[in-house]
Amino acid sequence: MFNVREQITQRIIAALEDGTPPWRKGWDSIESHFNLASGKPYQGINQILLGMAGFSDPRWMTLKQANATKTDEHPKGLHVKKGEKGTMIVRMVEVAKGSRDDTADADVVAEDAKTRLVMKSFTVFNASQIEGVPPMPRRVRDIPPIEAVERVIQGLKADGVSLLHGGDRACYVPKLDTIKMPDKGAFHSPEDYHATLLHEAAHATGAKKRLDRFGIFGNLTSAESYAREELRAELASAMLGAELGIRQGDYHIENHAAYLGSWLQALKNDKNEIFKAAAAAQKISDWLKEHSVTPKIEQTEEITEVPTEEVAQAPSQPRRRAGMRM
Repeated sequence: MFNVREQITQRIIAALEDGTPPWRKGWDSIESHFNLASGKPYQGINQILLGMAGFSDPRWMTLKQANATKTDEHPKGLHVKKGEKGTMIVRMVEVAKGSRDDTADADVVAEDAKTRLVMKSFTVFNASQIEGVPPMPRRVRDIPPIEAVERVIQGLKADGVSLLHGGDRACYVPKLDTIKMPDKGAFHSPEDYHATLLHEAAHATGAKKRLDRFGIFGNLTSAESYAREELRAELASAMLGAELGIRQGDYHIENHAAYLGSWLQALKNDKNEIFKAAAAAQKISDWLKEHSVTPKIEQTEEITEVPTEEVAQAPSQPRRRAGMRM
């Protein structure tokens, strides 16, 4: 049986064993990966998978979409350049038992008497791999990245979170519902400060009155539960940072290197962990956007119109200088 989850988990484990989490280098364009046909961003685990492919262009299409896109120069449709390999993404699909779609090699996630929930893989190609797709147009954000992060924090403050400065650690304190940050001068740059602040904002969504995440980890009482929460906040801040235009900063990366071993162990123990973490990270990102002001990106040049097609969407503790603190 072709196990999609196992294959994806092994790819991410290999990247972690190389020393660099794939999501830290997956958004070089500082923009979420999105489908060029629909204009919609990919969700959850698919953002990680597309980031791992290493393309700076965030636009993607299926082969069918490319072939169906006709232009003056390509009246028969665009085509993938010779020798290019596609990138796998996934989608959860519910199929009826015994139907044509209910195949023996399906990666079954859950089932009942009549249906199965299966994970199916799809292949997409980056815009740079498709002949005839114009260069990525210059895209302008209506809200500068730092201001966008500040609006996220304002949304949290309106929901009761306090922000204090001082000391040498960045952390979120659940019992006080408070984010603590070193003074801004302790960071390499304003962007570095705001990237770290965004990570702590991700932690703050775990409070009971928000996404109520901490209870599922046993109230973060073990090194394993801390590491799992860190992974969710790490992914969420990477995803939302790409959308807002903030890269993960040096302070944040340096102070989370100690979690690599814990993340590796969690993924090796459970092939579903990265999917759970990515799904939770998507919820975190969505919550922060819903309680803030989401910057829009407006393109300054027209791009070739392409047909819309449904696309894949996406479920011992070190001394810490950044992250959660009880």
